[in-house]
Amino acid sequence: MNHVRTDIPPSRGRAYGKAVLSQRDLRAVLRVAQGKEPADLVIKSTRWLDVFSGEFVTGDLAIFKGWIVGTQDPYDGHITIDGRAHVVVPGFIDAHVHLESSLLTPRRFQQAVLPHGTTTVIWDPHEIANVRGREGLTWALRASDGLLLDVLVMVSSCVPSTSPGLQLETSGAVLQTQDLVSFQSHPRVLGLAEMMNYPGLLNGDEDVLDKLTAFRGMRRDGHCPGLTGHALNAYSAAGIHSCHESTTLAEAREKLRKGLHVLIREGSCAKDAKALLPILNDYTSAVVGFCSDDRHAADIQEEGHISAIVDKALRAGHAPANVFRAASFAAARAYGLDDRGAIAPGFLADLCLVRPKDGRTWTSGLQIDSVLKHGQHVTPQRLTDTAHESCERTLVGVSPLNMKCKPCSADDFRLSSPDRGDHRRVRVIGVRPRQLLTDSLIETLPVRHGGIQAVPSRDILKIAVFERHHFSGRRTIGFVKGLGLRRGAIATSIGHDAHNALIVGTDDYVMAAALNRLIAIDGGIVVALDTETMECLPLPIGGLMCDEDPRAVVARLHRLKRAARELGCTLEEPFLQLSFLALPVIPSLKITDRGIIDVEASRVVSPFV
Repeated sequence: MNHVRTDIPPSRGRAYGKAVLSQRDLRAVLRVAQGKEPADLVIKSTRWLDVFSGEFVTGDLAIFKGWIVGTQDPYDGHITIDGRAHVVVPGFIDAHVHLESSLLTPRRFQQAVLPHGTTTVIWDPHEIANVRGREGLTWALRASDGLLLDVLVMVSSCVPSTSPGLQLETSGAVLQTQDLVSFQSHPRVLGLAEMMNYPGLLNGDEDVLDKLTAFRGMRRDGHCPGLTGHALNAYSAAGIHSCHESTTLAEAREKLRKGLHVLIREGSCAKDAKALLPILNDYTSAVVGFCSDDRHAADIQEEGHISAIVDKALRAGHAPANVFRAASFAAARAYGLDDRGAIAPGFLADLCLVRPKDGRTWTSGLQIDSVLKHGQHVTPQRLTDTAHESCERTLVGVSPLNMKCKPCSADDFRLSSPDRGDHRRVRVIGVRPRQLLTDSLIETLPVRHGGIQAVPSRDILKIAVFERHHFSGRRTIGFVKGLGLRRGAIATSIGHDAHNALIVGTDDYVMAAALNRLIAIDGGIVVALDTETMECLPLPIGGLMCDEDPRAVVARLHRLKRAARELGCTLEEPFLQLSFLALPVIPSLKITDRGIIDVEASRVVSPFV
């Protein structure tokens, strides 16, 4: 059966084998590589990393038509760069990213990450897929086409994140196997994105197995936090090739030993680099890659992207060759990208010109002086030009009306006690700073006029999820500990992965006001200091992204974070960490529109104990 669709946008992407050239171009390459004709660009007398030997080699680098055609030997070029002050390393590759978490569209995302040395990303667009389904995936491929940044796509495997039959959450769409295979023929699709439903896989869920077998022969990403022993053996044996969810060194080592590529994650919320970087050595740096997973625009602008992990690793004293190999070569090998990740003839000229921060020792950190993409300097003007060219592809193809829910009142946030007592024991989601894992807590809370109350003085707040995709009116009220709010509320249309409306606050009235403002702006982030005073960031594309200059988005994010601090929020990254409280595939206790979720048991549990 032919599953190829005609409405998927064509790609102007390239093949991913070494230097696939026409005969005419090949003849020209042969002349330039042999030094018979000048190259387009030559970096003279530089030091560059040979990822194959782990050595830093001195010599010339010759670039022609966007490809490296010569190394080490002397070359002439139409343009030359004095490379003596630089070390040249392969462009960085983000091995797993949900680009939507930057809050930017693809054309704006590239403006943020390319100056930090990221030249290729592997995108799982499952945020927009959860909101818009096939329409969202089609938009993702269209909006990321023709960019300077190479955006390669893994098709979202878990929409929703749990088996639909369990009814643990309500997403905007459900993607079945037949929906996914229709994208396999797209030249920028590499395979099946993270299989988050590992309980379903281990239990032989038919839908999960259908997806895995449909993508045999292609890459199949993993997601298995805490999985170990026989269960991890089974997960790897099913054909999963990677995991980015390790949070301890022991967990990462076991996954590596069982054949999984370990991806070290440093996002805005989940920060695992410090714990996992010790796994890097001369052997593992070829199979351990770096990824951002979920990183918002402010952190990218101020701390870097994959460069932030590189900087942290260098400052910790890890061997530079191993660090730069992991940042490029490892991800390229993991995804079969044989045209990049190395500095050698026949590889793409995606390069970073770098040096130690203090000019002497790598433990001072990373300084990026210049980035070359396809052999040309990445400049602000070049980024602006490609962003302008892709504007139309970005702004068409996603339906309007993100907030399909009615305005609410304070009564909608009431959680009535099932008995007449003055206090009630309830389940409470325990937030762990800088982690996506949560704790399942039991707390005794006061009951007033029959309704169970938040206790901000004990850092126990009310949390709610309102379904926003189908006008169902479905909602769940619960409690959360560890956010720090003493007053006010935060509301967002970003609630991984189903992306229903998520609200946390100290009282029902301000929570209702925050949600109503979120509905009024048709999705985004709202911080309500009280029922009247609010700071907001509209996200008109799916309630997830906006198409503004990254600097403007960062300025709005800073205002939102300052407002959250005024409320007393103690989290380093309040909005992204809040959004993961609705993800029912990362333990232990979560909340969705369907109820309070015991993740390990994959079931809805009563809020009352």
